[in-house]
Amino acid sequence: MRRPLLLVSSASALLVTGALLAGCTTPMPQPTPSGSTPSGDASPSTSATPSESPSAPGSTPVDIACDVLITPQAMYDFNPNFSLLSSWKPDAGTPAASALDAQGVACRWQNDTSGETIEVSVASLDQAALEAKAADAGSSASYGFFRVTAGAGEATAIDGPYWLVVRSSYFAAAADAQQLVAAAVSALP
Repeated sequence: MRRPLLLVSSASALLVTGALLAGCTTPMPQPTPSGSTPSGDASPSTSATPSESPSAPGSTPVDIACDVLITPQAMYDFNPNFSLLSSWKPDAGTPAASALDAQGVACRWQNDTSGETIEVSVASLDQAALEAKAADAGSSASYGFFRVTAGAGEATAIDGPYWLVVRSSYFAAAADAQQLVAAAVSALP
């Protein structure tokens, strides 16, 4: 059984498996498996962007495809106008680049109309590395947080050994990212 996952911002909290957000007591919707992709969805089955270095100290390789981490149905339910990009290289110093350096995965979807992007990255880290990520975030190792930096909202979650970051200019508050964070956390092994 998974431990509860908590996203915390200065004014709100999100419990992914139990659900509190911005003072709301309504349970967060959990993604429901679907055997079909909405008609007209041409999202390719895309593998996550692999890291090219050997396993980094303090990390374990993560082997999950982008269309499994966030299924086409989960993204369609979030916003049907986002398409998975088949290739993308994250900028140095970003959470996605850090995830790749730790043998994790990094995925990017693009809004077909506005060009806005959503990045989802995940890495499996040892306790010391998770604590370092949590300290950098100003949070405890069993919690995550939300912040806006450089014009993009960034929801970070730590669940078991996984460090997950969902980042987009589309997110102004933790509530904006909660559906995708829940989908990604539920997809983790």
